Amino acid sequence: MLYIRECSKECTNILSEVIGDVMEHYHTCYVNSCMTLGICSGLIAYLNDDIAGVGVYYKVGTSPLRVGVIYYIAVRVGYRGLGIGKSLIASVEELMLLNDVDVYLATTRSGNKAVRKILSELGYSEIRLDLLGRLSEIVKKLTCGYDDDLLYVKFKDMPQELMTPHVLAFLADPHNLELINRLWRSICYDVWLSCR
Repeated sequence: MLYIRECSKECTNILSEVIGDVMEHYHTCYVNSCMTLGICSGLIAYLNDDIAGVGVYYKVGTSPLRVGVIYYIAVRVGYRGLGIGKSLIASVEELMLLNDVDVYLATTRSGNKAVRKILSELGYSEIRLDLLGRLSEIVKKLTCGYDDDLLYVKFKDMPQELMTPHVLAFLADPHNLELINRLWRSICYDVWLSCR
C-alpha cells in the first residue's frame, strides 16, 4: 500500500539519501540547504513500509499570484513505473493549494521523458526556457533550474489551453524580482559556492 507523509527539517537525511541514490550527488547539497533553512518542505512516499520516493517543494510569496516550485521528485529505481512520482506531484499540488498557491512550476531536462509525461498528464503546460526571453533567467533563479531546459507550468484556476508564457510576466515586477533574487541567493547561489 502506498502512503505519503509530509515532513520538514526532521526528514532532511531521508530526502538527501534518496535524492543522492537517484540523482547526481551534488543535488543533496541543495536539498540539505533548502530544508535546513526551512524554505523547503518534503514528502516521503512509502510502499509497503519501504521508502520508495521523495519530493521537495517550496512556496514563494510573489504577487499578485503566489508561486509554488516542485524542486525535486525522486523515485528509487525498483519502484518506478508504479505511479509513485505522479502521486508525489499530486500530493505537492494539494499541499500548495492548501497554502493558497496559484501557480505551480517545475523544471526538467528535455531528455527526462518520464517526468515530462507525468507533468503533461497532470495538466502542466511545457515551455522551452530559451523561448521565455528575459523571463528565462528569472525562472531559472526562481526554480534553481540551471541544469534544465524545460519549464512546466500549471495554474490552479486556468485551463491548460489558455496558458502562454505571457501569463508569467508578473514575475518581472520589481517586488517579485527582489524576492526571487533573495531566494536564489539563499537556496541556489550560496549553495553552489559552498558545494563546488
